[in-house]
Parts: sequence; C-alpha cells; structure tokens
Amino acid sequence: MRFPHTKESYGHLLLKEDNQKVLDKLIQINAEFQLVYMDPPYNTGRLRGARKHFRDTEKQNWQKDIFTLTKKVYTLLKDTGFLAVSINQMELFNLKPILDNVFGADCFVGLFPVKIRHKDRQLMINATFHDLFEYLLIYRKKKTTRFFTQNKTAREDKFIYTIETSDSPPKENTINGKRVEIYEPQQYQILKTGYSPAALRRYILAGKLATGNWSGEWYEKHLRQLGNNLLVRVWGLDNAGLGFRWFQTGNANRRSGVYFQSTLSAGRPILPCNDLDFTEVVPTIYREGGIGCDFKDSKKPEALLRFLIEICTQQGDLILDPFGGSGTTLAVAEKTGRNTVVIENNPIAGEVIERRIDNLKQGLDLDGMRYDFSVGNAVNHLQYLNKNTLAAIPTNTATRQMPPKITADYTAATRTKHSLLFSK
Repeated sequence: MRFPHTKESYGHLLLKEDNQKVLDKLIQINAEFQLVYMDPPYNTGRLRGARKHFRDTEKQNWQKDIFTLTKKVYTLLKDTGFLAVSINQMELFNLKPILDNVFGADCFVGLFPVKIRHKDRQLMINATFHDLFEYLLIYRKKKTTRFFTQNKTAREDKFIYTIETSDSPPKENTINGKRVEIYEPQQYQILKTGYSPAALRRYILAGKLATGNWSGEWYEKHLRQLGNNLLVRVWGLDNAGLGFRWFQTGNANRRSGVYFQSTLSAGRPILPCNDLDFTEVVPTIYREGGIGCDFKDSKKPEALLRFLIEICTQQGDLILDPFGGSGTTLAVAEKTGRNTVVIENNPIAGEVIERRIDNLKQGLDLDGMRYDFSVGNAVNHLQYLNKNTLAAIPTNTATRQMPPKITADYTAATRTKHSLLFSK
C-alpha cells in the first residue's frame, strides 16, 4: 500500500486458524466487511488434483459447512457489502439454494461464468466432456446496492436542447409523492440551440427506455395518461443533476413520451459484464506471486480478483477471504489499496501465502514493485489496521441484522425443500 505504517499498524491480517472459529471471533468484535470472497473446496470427490489438501473426497458435510459459514459471512457483511463465491459445475446447483436461503433470492446479483480452459487444449482424456468453465455467484446484502462503476463521457453533440416556459403559471399537482408542474402546449417551447453546459439531451421513451429505465418507468406509470403535448417538470427526480426532470408527453405523431437529461447527470455507467475469460492467463498462473507461489489447489488469477475488488469495493475497504489458498486476494488488495483478513488453516497453503507476502515486499512479484506493509497474525490486530484507509472497528455495537428466511440450524425442512437440487 502507499500508506505509512508503524509497529502497531497493519495492512492485512493472515490468520492460520479454522475459518469457522475465526468468523465467530470477528462477529464478537463487530467487524464489518465490504466484500467477502469465498473459494471453498469444490466437493469434486477426487483423490488427487485440485483441492486435494482440503480433503475434497469428504462430501457428506459439504452443504452443511457451507451453509453455516455463509450465515456467519452474512452477519459480517456491511449493509452495502457483496459476497462472491467461486464454484464449478459439480456443486453449482446445490450452492445457489444455500446462498438464496441465507441472503434471499432477491439479493442474488448474477452468475458469472469464468472461462479457464481452451476448448482445443484437452488434457483429461478420461473425462466425459471438456469442462471449460468455473463460475462466480455474486450476492449483495441489500438488493438496492449497485456495483461501483465508471461513467461514459457525455457526448457534447447530443446536448443541444433548451426549454423555455412562459410567465403564466403551470398547473401544479402531486403525483406519487412528487411535486409536478404541468405546462400546456402554448406555455412552452423546446428549442434546438446547440451545445452548451446548460443544454439538455432528448431521449424518446420507447423500447427498453420505457420499461427498463427508471425515468421511462415513472413516465409510463404516472405521466402518459395526463394528455398530449404537455411539458411536465417532476421535482425530486434526477437529484444528482438539476433536482428535477423534464418530460414531454406523446402526441398524434409520436405516441412515446420524451425525457430530457442535463449534463450534470450525463454519462451512463459502464456496467460489468459476465463474460470473464482467463484462458490466456491460467497457463502461466503459476508465475503470479513470484518464486515459490506455484499452488496446485485451484489458484485463482489476479485478474479475477481485481475484477471483483474493483466493482465491489473502494480504496480503503476491508475484504474477507475465509479460504486464503495462495493469497491472491491479499496480493490484489495490496496492489489496489484495500485491506484484508485472510484465513487459511492449511500449513502448505499458509507457507505459500507467506512467500507471496515476502515477494511483494522485496519486489519479486511479476510487476517488480516493492510494497511496504505489515501483516498481523491475530484477530485483535484488526483494530490496528491502517487508520489512513479505514476505521476497522465500528463504534455502533447494536445487535446485528440476522439473515432473512433462515433458521438456527440446517434443518430437515431445508433439505426437503431443495431435495432435487441437493441430490447427487
């Protein structure tokens, strides 16, 4: 990180303990995380290969363990927080009902296929088919939360309209809790005046703009029926811009309505896409982290964690990784100015993470940069995470919100509800 630290100031915590016990301790001290990334054992049943260090042949407790872990993770997430879980097709359809149970199905953000293999590079000759993908399941604690995104630059050539109104007062009304001004055709003009910072952009509310855009939805529900050729100003919409939004209702030649956008709120967000392709990265992933960081148990590419961290967090946020693996989460968080709590109870994986930390400090990772940070090794060190980046321990000690639609135990009723999905 590019932040100073002292002997009692850490950028990250690496806890070599059982993750369930660590999560209990974190709940006790009211820790909060913006992002939790989980890369659990995939429950493949294999005697060798990926996740062999995590006893991946013990299948009977997998669903119960994931359920218990996810409940604790839900409690530790901030209200604005996200959970992302990596999985392959073996347990994908068993995992989603568990996460739905904890978070609620309406807080499911989406399924992100992660391509990790070339279709022409088939090495497993005994397989029934060549599996190209792993998957990310992403959830949010509150369904109103959105990813952090950048906006497209507004096109000046589109902001060319000016609205002029007469001195005669408009009709005023309250619609759906919003103050509304309604101008008759003789009370206004819409002029093409060319670009200026005060000019507006005109959108015709047809197709997806009428059904998948909040301004279009508001118009269709509340303004369309007012009449033809009316100019309507709705206060309380577009609070990021003018504090109101202009609409024009349809007419005999144009049935669709129109709304106008100011330059203050221009620039559509660039939404992340679920077409993640790391087939060019995975063959050389063993090099990431530097010498001594080759890890055979489903090592994740830094590009995947960077994607997650950039859309789910901001600089200074705190990230939790209960299955530390090779330390990719910690490494990318350090490179992007975030803090982490990484849990890893397996001694082989723990040694890999420590070597990766040393390589980061010595400039021996692939980017050749030296990173100046310290790593704590106990839960109580959480309070010493660098104060230049975040207040790690919240002062509010009120009782935490517990997951919706959830019981204290993984009950027989839950199993019955999803019996088809949980069956092998």
